[in-house]
Amino acid sequence: MESQRYKRRNNILYRLRKKGVRCVTKERTIFIPYGKNPYDILQVRQLLSEFNFVVQFHIE
Repeated sequence: MESQRYKRRNNILYRLRKKGVRCVTKERTIFIPYGKNPYDILQVRQLLSEFNFVVQFHIE
């Protein structure tokens, strides 16, 4: 990946983590509480479409 794409991905992850969502970048996984719609969050949509992340629901 180019350095610009790394920077963009890191900025998106930073904004998403500020919202309280847990992410594992090595596994490219976003953990969303069960019952919430992941597509309501812009950063989740960006990571899914541009960087091939996946969503995993978890029970709180």
